[in-house]
Order: sequence, then structure tokens, then C-alpha cells
Amino acid sequence: MKKSMIILILLSGMLFGQQSQTIEIGTFNIEWFPCKDDGELMKKYDINLRYPPKGNATDIEALFALLKDLDIELLAVEEIVDPKLLGEMAKKYLGEEYEMIYSTAGGSQKVGFLYDSSVLELVGEPETYASLLLKPNSRLRPAFRAYFKSKPNGFDFHAIVVHLKASPRGWDRRKQQLDKLEEILQSLPEESKDSDIILMGDMNNVTKAGAGEFTPMMERLGFYWATSELDGKPTNYWQPDWKVNKIKASTIDQIFVSADAKIEFVEGSTKTSGGCVAGNDFYEGENIPAYFDKISDHCPVYASFKFEKDDD
Repeated sequence: MKKSMIILILLSGMLFGQQSQTIEIGTFNIEWFPCKDDGELMKKYDINLRYPPKGNATDIEALFALLKDLDIELLAVEEIVDPKLLGEMAKKYLGEEYEMIYSTAGGSQKVGFLYDSSVLELVGEPETYASLLLKPNSRLRPAFRAYFKSKPNGFDFHAIVVHLKASPRGWDRRKQQLDKLEEILQSLPEESKDSDIILMGDMNNVTKAGAGEFTPMMERLGFYWATSELDGKPTNYWQPDWKVNKIKASTIDQIFVSADAKIEFVEGSTKTSGGCVAGNDFYEGENIPAYFDKISDHCPVYASFKFEKDDD
């Protein structure tokens, strides 16, 4: 009996050690947080859309129940109207160790990072790349970079979040943004003396080219397209015709990993969650999951990285 107990303790220790060797890093467009489809709440934030939505605000408890279950240590977030509220709610529902950082540039939709400060240390000052705004006073979103180090002496890396111009008609500006982004990714390793880069966000690759919008750039830079592991599984559902209660799948939320950071990347670990897990091509009527009414039209997308040491 005593021998069996010793074996069980050893096995438990081994399993715990295996689990502790990776962290999850991902991206999540939290649709107009906290307004979501509440047009009246948008007005309180001085957001005056031509056709304000008439639905519900974000179900904050449902959102954080999802995030608590996923336990993602670093989450790039997009489309955040009130980042301070997101940070406050993270501390309330996830724990005091969670921190929110974001860029103040651009329009009413902000980009930033929500992270577990008990696991990751923010090193230096985050940086906003206003070049992705394309012009002064633009309502587009910038790129935002932060440098993180896994505690105590593990994997350190640049995390960059983007939210590119939407819609097929937005391709011209999206292409300009990609050109600016390529310049940033080319120069960052030399400027910072660290080539570990994880790029995440809503790429809005919605033309017929699909992933072809960004794959030429990623191939030139030598980045690994981590979300290709989803094999076309959706990360977002959108409504092609606002008169018809039907939503259609797309795969526009992406994670890219530089060649050096790929040493820490766990291949085959990329996942999506929330309302996208089933992978349906579309939903309509009463079959539309409650997730899309309560939380977002996008789903979290995340992958695992080894963090206990930096192998490059």
C-alpha cells in the first residue's frame, strides 16, 4: 500500500511538472466590449453609428466564465471600447494578478493585452505603432507591442497585436497596413536584439484571396502561421444579410510565430473555443448558439508555448 502511494505521488508530480512547462498565448476580438450590440450603451461612450445595433451588451459574467475556463496567460484583445473596465473585471473574475495594457491611439476600438502577471513579467514600456493608422486622426487601429519575460528566468519575447481594416472593400488600406507591419517586423529584431516575436490579432482577411492576403509577407519574414493548424476551422461568424437571421463562418483571427520563437512553440497546439468549437459552416434561427448573443462574434484562438527556458 505504501509503495502504491509513493508511485501515485511520483506520477502526480510528473504530471504537474508537464502541465507547468507550457503557457497559453492567444488572441480574442471581444466585440465592442462592453457594448457589444447595445446601441444605447454605445452612445454613452460617444459612439454614434449610422445604424446603431439594437441588441444586448456584453454578458460580462459569461465572458469571464469562458476566460477562466480557458486559463490563457497572455491574451491579445481587440475591439475594446472600455479597456479599463476590462482590466477591472479581469481582476474581479480571474484574480488580482491579471493586468491590462493597451494603446490609446486610434478610434473607439482599442487593442491591448490581458496577462497573468504571476507568470509573465512586462519588461520595459509597451510601444504603439501609429504607422498602421495610415493618417493622423484615423479611426483605424494601431499595432501595439509589449515585451514579456516568463518568470523567473524563462522565455522572453515580443508580443504584437493588430486589428486590420475590415471588409473586402477595405483591402487597399489593409494592404497598406500589412506593408507597414512588414517594416516593423523586419526592423524589430535588430533594434531590440531579440528575434522572438509572436504576432496576433484580427487580420480581417475577407477577400477571395483569404489567407493569401498575408501569407506572402509571412513567408518572406520566415514566420510560422500557427493558425494554419486550425485547418480552416472558424474563428468568427458574421451576418451577410442583416434581414436574415443567419451567421456564416470565417477564419480571420490569426497567430504567427517568428522562426526563433517557434523553438518554444508547441506544434499542433493551436485551438479555437467558445461558439467556434463545433466548426459549423453556418448557423441560422434558433440554432445560433447563445455564445454569439452573449459574448462576441469572434472566438478566442490560442496556442501553447514552452516557457521554463529560452532555447535560442
